[in-house]
Amino acid sequence: MSQGNCFEVRRVNWQPSVVGKRLIEWWLKNSRSYPWRETSDPYRIVIAEIMLQRTRADQVLPVYLDFVEEFPTIFDLARASENEISSFFKKLGLLWRAAIVKKMADLVVERYDGILPRNKKELLQIPGIGEYISNAILSFAYGQPAIVVDSNVCRIVVRLYGLKIPGEARRNRTVRELSSKMLPSKQNSRSLNLALLDFAALVCKPLRPLCLECPIRSGCDYYHKKSKG
Repeated sequence: MSQGNCFEVRRVNWQPSVVGKRLIEWWLKNSRSYPWRETSDPYRIVIAEIMLQRTRADQVLPVYLDFVEEFPTIFDLARASENEISSFFKKLGLLWRAAIVKKMADLVVERYDGILPRNKKELLQIPGIGEYISNAILSFAYGQPAIVVDSNVCRIVVRLYGLKIPGEARRNRTVRELSSKMLPSKQNSRSLNLALLDFAALVCKPLRPLCLECPIRSGCDYYHKKSKG
């Protein structure tokens, strides 16, 4: 089986784009609300994404609000000391990220006049910004057709298509291609990304997923196997 051909993985009822459309329809009725979702400011988005790495959104929320009040722009952040920044990240148990955030702010102010680039290659050269965060910036701030793939999104894709992935799923080409092919149109990037994140948190949970509430269960390999007991 070719790893690059998404239509050769197990049996499915719909094309990935139809799955994406159904998830967006579900999300429009079930979306969660957070302040970093209400802005297209790339600075506020990158701060939220750095804080959200391996940290629950509800835990991040109060720290994020205090942080952007203290440092409302990337220029304010660049003028701050690492110790000042550390006081916020310490609350999340992410003290080591303070130095990275400081380096990020300094570089963006110096090289890009305080505006995070719209180019993925340039974004990946900035401290603290990797594959996931670069795609989040491109999608949430700039409306580009980029899909954010983390362990939660991988869980949806692996269960849906009955994949057996050796190693880290988010780096697997098949998983990434299937995720990208779920995008119904270039304009739906933000909606699909948020739909995938909320669906993974509320329905397709790591433990005890709510399969009977799933709008794509009839095409889900995991659900069919579970139903057969």
